[in-house]
Amino acid sequence: MRDTYAFGEAVAWLAVRCSKSAVCELMRIAWRTVGAIVARVWADTEAGIDRFAGLRRIGIDEIPTRGTTAI
Repeated sequence: MRDTYAFGEAVAWLAVRCSKSAVCELMRIAWRTVGAIVARVWADTEAGIDRFAGLRRIGIDEIPTRGTTAI
């Protein structure tokens, strides 16, 4: 299904606040289409976000690989 940007945004907004079944009924689209639209909107949104913006320091803990089962 080809849809507009505004329609995709509306479906994604509803999907965050309602169940997929409710979104399907309200927007009159298939259950699978909701998932595809949400995935596409999320990919577009994520592409514009820099996750490391403002990051100044990072700490890494060593994780043992042998002899210990608990972290």
